[in-house]
Amino acid sequence: MTKYFLFIGHLFLTMACKQNIDKKDQTSKVENQNTFHLYSKNVLDSFSIFVNLPNDYNPKQKEKYPVVYLLDANLYFDILAATINKYSEVGLAPPVILVGIGYKDFPTMDSLRNRDDTYPTAIPEYQMTVSGGADKFLSFINNELIPQIDKEYKTDTSKRVLMGHSLGGYFTVYTILQDLLGKSNSFNSYIAASPSIHYNKYYLLSQLKEIATQKNRRKKINTYITFGGQEDAESKTDSSIVKIKDLTNQLSNLFSVKQSGYIIYKSDIFSNLDHMDTQIPTFIKGLQWTLSEKK
Repeated sequence: MTKYFLFIGHLFLTMACKQNIDKKDQTSKVENQNTFHLYSKNVLDSFSIFVNLPNDYNPKQKEKYPVVYLLDANLYFDILAATINKYSEVGLAPPVILVGIGYKDFPTMDSLRNRDDTYPTAIPEYQMTVSGGADKFLSFINNELIPQIDKEYKTDTSKRVLMGHSLGGYFTVYTILQDLLGKSNSFNSYIAASPSIHYNKYYLLSQLKEIATQKNRRKKINTYITFGGQEDAESKTDSSIVKIKDLTNQLSNLFSVKQSGYIIYKSDIFSNLDHMDTQIPTFIKGLQWTLSEKK
């Protein structure tokens, strides 16, 4: 199974590198996929938005679909869209509208994700030229992108999922923090693959520990967070990095214990995978779990 995911990951990276959008303010239609560009007044930049519709999507029918918002779409959109379509076709996953948030091309994504996925501004030792814009990026998603998607497509507004990997996973956990603080409530499910929790000396952990237990909240949120069992080996030379098992236990305590009754929390450690192998299994398993009626 591990070899399968590694193969898929390699294939996916090859496919993703073909993404290159040059024309602005145009919409393309290829079967069940659309691409458009959206300028953000919050970020003061344009984003490429990739949309994959369910195989049976019909705008004339009343049926509405869950919407999955995927970060780093230049890298992950193609293979995940194909996988979701096939899985839903054979009954292994529910049909969803997949919305990928990306940039004009892969090199741009590789640099600007540092700007959009992080908060606060990176400490000097990271040597990031841009960082700390997650608050503006989240405002773009909540106030500009989501209303546009809800306007254009038949969306189930009670079933929105945000998911990301690495720094995208960090942004996903950052959004959970904002949800707990009452500053963002667009999503009911979060999926984070190998989130870079160590960013700024575990800033998010310290913030999560300070939040009081939620009471009398109107909704519950599903949270699925994973790590690769081999990630400890990748960071063994850095004594400041918390071991994966300890980090998972801390997150479990913060979410499933401290926020019991508000957060439905699940985590996994993929023992034979490293940091760059956890995306696809996390996204698929996460969608199967978060969108399941039985948890």
